[in-house]
Amino acid sequence: MFYRNRLLELAEAMKGRLVVVYGDLVADRFIYGNPKRISREAPVLILRQAREDMLLGGGGNAIHNILTLGGLPMPVSVVGNDREGNALLETLAGKGVECGAIMRLDRYRTPTKTRVLGGMPHSSMQQIVRYDVEDVVELNEAETDRFSSILRDQIAMAQAALISDYGYGAVTQSLVANLTGFSRGKPVTLDSRYDLLRYPDVTAATPNEEEAAATAGVALQSSEDDDAIMFAAQSIQQALDSEAVLITRGSRGMALYEKGSDHVLSIPVWGTDQVADVTGAGDTVIAAFTLALAAGATFPEAAKLANYCGGIVVMKMGTATVSNEELRHAIERDEELDLESVP
Repeated sequence: MFYRNRLLELAEAMKGRLVVVYGDLVADRFIYGNPKRISREAPVLILRQAREDMLLGGGGNAIHNILTLGGLPMPVSVVGNDREGNALLETLAGKGVECGAIMRLDRYRTPTKTRVLGGMPHSSMQQIVRYDVEDVVELNEAETDRFSSILRDQIAMAQAALISDYGYGAVTQSLVANLTGFSRGKPVTLDSRYDLLRYPDVTAATPNEEEAAATAGVALQSSEDDDAIMFAAQSIQQALDSEAVLITRGSRGMALYEKGSDHVLSIPVWGTDQVADVTGAGDTVIAAFTLALAAGATFPEAAKLANYCGGIVVMKMGTATVSNEELRHAIERDEELDLESVP
């Protein structure tokens, strides 16, 4: 049972909460163009470039969503000493985010995902191709020691921490263990794209359906079987020794499992299942989920708030964010909520 006044109180309480965001920063580059003609060199479309955007992706998108939801992100990460890294730092600094714990390394290329979109002027742009520039950084002993000290100091000040592991090397087992070891009961959430079970002792993990299926070794994407979801979530929870697992299921919403429970809580998708763009939706979900926990929400309440934010952001094009005002508006519009909690 969810109550409107309680969720509105939590949305307000999310403002000003400090959240450590330890993870990989990614540059999301969008190139937009208008069709010009078919090339004489090959059977491909030629676009006349209209504009180019460089947005915060990966852990940077989680940082951005925490900020727009009213929280105060504390990023710990690595970027290359390159155009993309400079652009990410300038964007974060321009939004008032303290970037002192983001290292710039000459030996590292900032991961960049470039999407080329085409369409007529004033029409919807369609993605034509995407190409990625990827690198993996190996932190040396001095860099690891520096991050260890930073994470220890930051979690002492913050109300929660978020780990965003995209596999580019900024996130390591030893540093995650350091973070969880000094969290002293504060929530530490995990989003790991390729190696979820590498980071035990987190408070909660938020895999998508594909990641959960691969980790648990079961088929989920075409399954409406609650037993399969239960098995996957419980397997991940036990392997991580976490308090909860939140599986995002796209148009089927979310499934929350809490330690010791005999069932999963299914939360239907908010809004419509006719999405515009799912880019970065997982970052939005974990940002809202973590910020809600930092504000004192229970796991079901945090999942419900994250579900609103996920439903809002997939209706926007590109790497998008959700504002606290948009979240409150969604809560106020939800006719299935009870008005008040029982005293």
